[in-house]
Amino acid sequence: MITAREASAGLYGAWRLARLDAGGVGHFENTVEGFWRSFYAALIVLPAYIILVLLRLADNPPEVGPLSVLAIHAIAYVAGWFALPFAMYYVTGWFDRREYYFRYICAYNWASVLQIAVFLLITAIAASGALPAGTAMAATLAATLAILVYQGFIARVTLGVPVGGAIGIVVLDLVISLILNGYTNGLLHPKM
Repeated sequence: MITAREASAGLYGAWRLARLDAGGVGHFENTVEGFWRSFYAALIVLPAYIILVLLRLADNPPEVGPLSVLAIHAIAYVAGWFALPFAMYYVTGWFDRREYYFRYICAYNWASVLQIAVFLLITAIAASGALPAGTAMAATLAATLAILVYQGFIARVTLGVPVGGAIGIVVLDLVISLILNGYTNGLLHPKM
């Protein structure tokens, strides 16, 4: 179980990293215990994820029943939380940075809380009609670019890789996300 203090430290470290403050790294444990506790971020993020899914489903209703939708999204959610950590275990070995693997995953997981909060805010404002469609799209693009920079910074400072290595890690994460989203959408819309 995770304590409120540990969760606060993870979120504060993620906040500092979002401000491009490398000192935020000091708030993440480089231990197997810290690694597993960082997955509590998935529980914090879950309500926001559900809201985002419901907003997407309202715009693009699935072609499968509600139990299938629930199962598909539940599996996609769990896969989304474990796919990159699995891949990064091997990537950190290739970069000779395995000793920083746990710290990277801790930072990455806690950073997800901030990232989904940004996307939820933009999506909710866009869904409310408060922003014109073009402005909402521009805000989403700007947030996406900022988050990609954030993820690259996290990789660079937690793993000690050069900028090129950090970019490669961000691209890997993006590719994994696109594959998972494509597969999820294919299951929700099998006739497409």
